[in-house]
Amino acid sequence: MGRTMSYKMKAAALVACMLAIGVASTPQKVSAQACDGDPQKTALARPIPLGISGGNIHSFLRKKVNNKIIGCFGGTLGSMVQDSSLNQFILSNNHVIADQNTAKAGERIVQPGLEDVTCFKSPTNAVATFSKAIHINFAGGKNTVDAAIAAVEPGLVSPDILFIGEIADSTATPVLALPVQKMGRTTCRTTGAIQAVNANVTVNYSEIHKPKLAKFINQILVAGSTETPDFGGPGDSGSLIVTQGTCPQAVALLFAGSTGGGVTIANPISEVLGKLGVSMVGSCTASLTSDTSPADVLAGNSGVSMEALSAATSVRDRHESQLMNIKDAVGTGIGVSDGSGHPSLEVYVKKLTPEMQAAAPTEVDGLPVKLVESGEFVAY
Repeated sequence: MGRTMSYKMKAAALVACMLAIGVASTPQKVSAQACDGDPQKTALARPIPLGISGGNIHSFLRKKVNNKIIGCFGGTLGSMVQDSSLNQFILSNNHVIADQNTAKAGERIVQPGLEDVTCFKSPTNAVATFSKAIHINFAGGKNTVDAAIAAVEPGLVSPDILFIGEIADSTATPVLALPVQKMGRTTCRTTGAIQAVNANVTVNYSEIHKPKLAKFINQILVAGSTETPDFGGPGDSGSLIVTQGTCPQAVALLFAGSTGGGVTIANPISEVLGKLGVSMVGSCTASLTSDTSPADVLAGNSGVSMEALSAATSVRDRHESQLMNIKDAVGTGIGVSDGSGHPSLEVYVKKLTPEMQAAAPTEVDGLPVKLVESGEFVAY
């Protein structure tokens, strides 16, 4: 049996699709900030908050031989952005609302996503129309974002994020050990901290045994907290990662992670906004003032200076070929040495064995090398 891609979660009961009419047409209000009952997967009252289930109305899985529908997929409608003319859009991933470079402008974006209404295709569930996606290169070139936007239907979408609330229209610099949170379709609201930055990773987008790989550079890796060990999971793609505390600021756009759930991968939000030519829509003022430099934030959280981080990244770049030659390596990043406050080179491997650990370098140009068992990296 073919391995199904993690974000393309099959809704197998297609024969029962007509039963979804009641689910899709009955808005439900969330009365308490709790994930019990998975309210983020239901059809919510309009205007909807964000951080909830959604996707392209054409998000079906089909057999290549006869084009027969065998399932459907979706992800998370993450946040609201706007262009210079103040036109508002939902921000999510290319692979969530553009189905890996294939969507056409004007296609309906629905809430909930098809996998949460047993693949029932209802135009009345539309809250936006697809506008633009940043192309994902699957031919070996380097990617920086998996991102897309959809034009909001007037009156149907709120900029607030479910269980998080209002966010700022400003952004925060992603630095090591920065406490973050997110609201997503599958794992609901989770908390964690940035584990690594400047990560170069290989992500598998395939839903079958044959891999469909895309290389991403300068990514952010997030680890969960004690309360929520898995920061993200399949179906959370498109979630906006924000700072913790009052009036959170956008940090990154979640799009992938490890097969075991321990590592979540995200695009830096500044790169996402720059590529799409948009800015965040927010309704509160962040407490972190503009005179707090990224260097101060980094040093305060991890003890690693910006200079040390930059130097570590340069070392990694010079030796990346050597590091990626480690058996089953799927990526590299810059983390923090255990308890030292100094940067380390992290190498992410599918499975860590004693033999692999013994054969790998312990340091490169004076920087410690740490092998991290991550499993395969897949699009969420």
